[in-house]
Amino acid sequence: MKKLIFGLGLLLSGVIGFVGWCIAVVQTVGPGGTVFACFFGSEWIVLAVFAIMTIVGLRISIMEVKRD
Repeated sequence: MKKLIFGLGLLLSGVIGFVGWCIAVVQTVGPGGTVFACFFGSEWIVLAVFAIMTIVGLRISIMEVKRD
């Protein structure tokens, strides 16, 4: 049960972080561009970390649900 809660927390944190980072980056650029065209250099690393958090959290959650 503890691992399930941990996995769901990790999943939620990853999704919120990814979307929040996308919104923050888009707010710094003028209108007319696509979301992923606004990212430069190290911003992709941050998005990758949040995406990995989401995938790991989803995997942990699925494994714990199948176990119970």
